[in-house]
Amino acid sequence: MTMPVTFLTTALLIVSLLTNLTVEAVKKLLDGMPIRYSSNVLAAILSVLISGGVCAVYQILSGLPFSSQTGMEMVLLMYLSFLVSTVGYDKVVQTIKQIQTFKEDWK
Repeated sequence: MTMPVTFLTTALLIVSLLTNLTVEAVKKLLDGMPIRYSSNVLAAILSVLISGGVCAVYQILSGLPFSSQTGMEMVLLMYLSFLVSTVGYDKVVQTIKQIQTFKEDWK
């Protein structure tokens, strides 16, 4: 059993919202300290961590056993969430839908 594509797009939306809120909160904390940081690097790191957590929670709650396929799906979500945090949610979802449409037309 694998994670459905609808989970992927929903998880990307959740991760992008959580990443934006978390980055803003961390930036407010760091602004009061003499620490230099890059907002983009901070967003990229947090998006990967948050997406890994979302995948783990989904697997536990849905009873999916961990396998190499679900591991690859987890890595894919982490990579896509990294892209979302740097490029934007709309562009990534548009690309996923185009790939899905291409696969359906190919059959």
